Amino acid sequence: MFWVDNVVSELNKRKLPLEWVDDAKTPSGRIHVGSLRGIVVHDLVYKALKKYTYIFDNHDPMDALPNYLPKEKFEKYLGLPLFKVPSPEKGFNNYAEYYAFEFKNVFNKIGCNPEILWTADLYKSGKMNPLIKECLDKAPEIRKIYGELYKKKIPENWYPFQPYCSNCGKVSTTKVYDWDGEKVSFICEVNAVDWTKGCGFKGEMFPFSNEKGIVGKLPWKVEWAAKWPTVGVVFETAGKDHFTRGGSRDIAVAISDDLKKI
Repeated sequence: MFWVDNVVSELNKRKLPLEWVDDAKTPSGRIHVGSLRGIVVHDLVYKALKKYTYIFDNHDPMDALPNYLPKEKFEKYLGLPLFKVPSPEKGFNNYAEYYAFEFKNVFNKIGCNPEILWTADLYKSGKMNPLIKECLDKAPEIRKIYGELYKKKIPENWYPFQPYCSNCGKVSTTKVYDWDGEKVSFICEVNAVDWTKGCGFKGEMFPFSNEKGIVGKLPWKVEWAAKWPTVGVVFETAGKDHFTRGGSRDIAVAISDDLKKI
């Protein structure tokens, strides 16, 4: 039996109403050819199950500057969501779209044609809002999961949400330190990361996005778990770095198992 038949057989035992295959990537620059492995693996399972999406995480921050881009033009965008960074070339809405479509053209040519989803659209649709509230309400449980897997104590004022700073627009530098059930209180820390500076702004906001715009995002390991029920995914693999013991996959699965709605 071909390996994909074994996977499909195991999935069918779960007797879910729909088997949905998914993969994802942050289009932070030219996507490495090694990422095609995930495309092909998921495509084979999809062809047995008939539902395959590929999510481009276009709301992730620009956290590095590729050496093939001019520093003087793009350095100022470090820390901003990728969909708010201009495209390197004309004809695209933003930076994320430019590199996402470059990769999409490659995997389309080898016969892989998943439905393309954009994480920013999941937030703007409001579909992520129930999961955001669930995660903020259960921040103590998520802190416990992080602490057990990372073998270190997570501060009690850490919450699983990253606002877009109301002042400078960055997401890499923000930290939520309180949640009252309706609004989050946050600070845009000046020295949160070593590759860009926050502005020091303090404020509060409702953490729920809508069609008018995105106000923030879940940290990606929490977000990974949250996307599964939001999209309807029941099968998603990843590179071996994500599958190391205590790694991002373990955290996402633990969160998925721990929270009722995730």
